[in-house]
Amino acid sequence: MLVAVNEAEQIINLLEFSKSDLTELVGQFLRCPACKSQVRLKNGHVKMPHFAHVNLAACQYYSENESLQHLTLKKRLYHWFKQTEQVKIEHFLPELQQTPDLLVNETIAIEIQCSHLSIQRLRERTETYRAHGYTVLWLMGKDLWLGQHLTQLKQQLLYLTQNAGFYYWELDLQREKIRLNYLCHEDLIGRLHYLQREFSFDVGNLLEVLRTPFAASSAKLTDQLSQDIPAFIRSQLYYQNPKWLKIQEKYYQNGQNLMTFKNFPIKLYPIGLNLLTHQFEGVVEPAFCQITSDISRYYHHFLAYPQDDGVYPPGFYARAETGDGDCKS
Repeated sequence: MLVAVNEAEQIINLLEFSKSDLTELVGQFLRCPACKSQVRLKNGHVKMPHFAHVNLAACQYYSENESLQHLTLKKRLYHWFKQTEQVKIEHFLPELQQTPDLLVNETIAIEIQCSHLSIQRLRERTETYRAHGYTVLWLMGKDLWLGQHLTQLKQQLLYLTQNAGFYYWELDLQREKIRLNYLCHEDLIGRLHYLQREFSFDVGNLLEVLRTPFAASSAKLTDQLSQDIPAFIRSQLYYQNPKWLKIQEKYYQNGQNLMTFKNFPIKLYPIGLNLLTHQFEGVVEPAFCQITSDISRYYHHFLAYPQDDGVYPPGFYARAETGDGDCKS
C-alpha cells in the first residue's frame, strides 16, 4: 500500500515524497486508512517504498503482497492522471468497504489487475461500485493480457460500446504503453481476433485515452482465417470434446447433423453469441460483469446482415438494420 494516516489524521501519500524525504516518516506512528491498525514504512532495495501492516492479518481492504508491477503501474498512472484530473491513490470508500487503486474525479474507480481473482469477487466489486454511482475501469497487467483464447475471467473483464464493440484494456509496463484491444470476435475454433491501439505513458490526457472506445470509428476487422472448420469439428467430436458433443446433441434433437454443414457462412462472430445453436434456441444473452446494455440486439443485427470479408462494430449493424445512412462510408 502507498498511503497511510499519521497521528494528525493526515493522509501520507508516498508518491508525493522524494526518496530523500522518506526519512521524515521514520519513527512516526502511522495507521492504515481503512482498518486503523499500525503500518510501517518498507523502504528496501527490491520494491519501491510502501507501507505494510504490522499485523498481516489485520486488514481486508489493502493487499500485503502487491507485485512490483502493480505498485509501479499505480505510480505511473497516478502521475499521468494528475496532469489533468483530480486523482487519489488507494482512497478507502467506507460506504463501499472498498479501496480502488485510483479514484479519478471522485466518480471513476480505476482497478489495476495484475493477478487472477475469482469471478465472484470481480462481480461483487463491480456491482458494489455500480450500486453506489461509481464507474469502474479494470486495466489488466501482463498475466491477464487477452492473448488468443478467452477465459471465463477475461470474458467478465470485457466492455462494450457501439463504436468499438467488445474491448479490453492492457497495461504494458516494460514498453510503457496502455493498449486497447477492440472489435473483439471469436472464430468457430475458439480463437480470438481483434484490433489494437497503443498509447504511450504520459502522452496526452489519460482520461481521454480511456474514452477512445466511445469515439466515432470506421473500424473493420478483416477475415483472414485459413482453418478447415469441418475438419476441426470432426476432430473435436472424435476426441469427444464435451462442448462439441453438446452442440451435436442439439442438432440431433432437431433432426439435423452438424457434420452435414460443408461451408459455414459466418467465420467470425461477436463474443457470447451462440452461433451454432441460435437457430434452435434463439439468441441467448450471456452474463457479462462489466456490461449492462442489451447485447441481444447487437447479436440480432449481426445475424441479419449479409456476411462479407470482415466484421464491424455494433453501431454499423444497427444502422444497417434501420437503413440509417451509408454504413460502409
